[in-house]
Amino acid sequence: MAQLPLISVNLATVALESLLYGVFLTLAFTFIYLHISRAGSQRAGGARSLSVYFTPVLLGSIFVLLTVTGHWVMTVIRLFDAFVNFMGGQAALLYYSDLALTTEPVKIGFLIATLITCDILFIYRLWIVWGYNYYVIIVPCLTILGLCVAGPGVIYQLTQVGSGNTVFIASLARWVSADYAFTFVTNVYSSVGIAWKVWRSRHRTGAYAGGTSLMRVLVTIVESAALYTSYTVFFFGAYQAESNLQYTAVDTLCPIAGIAFMMINVRVGLGWAQRAHPSTSSGVSSRRTAMQEQQSFAMRPVAVDIQKVVDSQDDMGMPVGMKSELPV
Repeated sequence: MAQLPLISVNLATVALESLLYGVFLTLAFTFIYLHISRAGSQRAGGARSLSVYFTPVLLGSIFVLLTVTGHWVMTVIRLFDAFVNFMGGQAALLYYSDLALTTEPVKIGFLIATLITCDILFIYRLWIVWGYNYYVIIVPCLTILGLCVAGPGVIYQLTQVGSGNTVFIASLARWVSADYAFTFVTNVYSSVGIAWKVWRSRHRTGAYAGGTSLMRVLVTIVESAALYTSYTVFFFGAYQAESNLQYTAVDTLCPIAGIAFMMINVRVGLGWAQRAHPSTSSGVSSRRTAMQEQQSFAMRPVAVDIQKVVDSQDDMGMPVGMKSELPV
């Protein structure tokens, strides 16, 4: 199979990453708006602490916004360097072939920072959904530690690549494979864990309340996991095949990771908005529906055993007040 031209691949990368960055930017600002709106309503409702604004997920999302933006900026800078600044724009192929140039390790650094942050916040969400169960997050914590070691390893090896070598040399391939394995396991494990917990909650409560909302969250989690996981497989396949297509895959992996992360954030944020502004068609219709629901629930004997009362947060780190655990 003929190798793809390096310059053509990098030009396509700039266009595709810019498109994906625009999608990511829209999702990011949508989530920030929904988050601030909900925090503002909580403050208006009597909440005094500023922690309703500065949750771990919001702070992490802002950091991801900065790293994805930094990665896109470096991609554009490298484009101008290759065709304008480097040797008067007469040696773009030589520029893109030299992996040890400072702009390449810096750009990969933004990618590694994005992956680590998204994975940490994914593990945090898994921990929240499973009721602060530390045993559930042992495996992803170990893989994130591996990524924190392998990620800087890739950056260091890039600075040591000699002129004329490619990204497929053995000394670099080991670290790239480790990065892929760690982030892949973290995302698959966390996605399956969250989806399983949400599905069980929906199965238990779907007949009474919240089943439809939980199902929408479950679908979003599955779609997000499928997007990110399939794209990492695409990148690793292109890398193992030693195709220049891997340059496009690895550069667009950064906004893809951000999009997959923000998809869940926006879905949860829309859930907040729907609960804050319930839609009603008319007063008579609402009363009729309420009476039907009351009758429906009255016909269903439910045994409730209150085990304990805890001060809880939702999976975005926002306080939800006092919540009772009611096994049905």
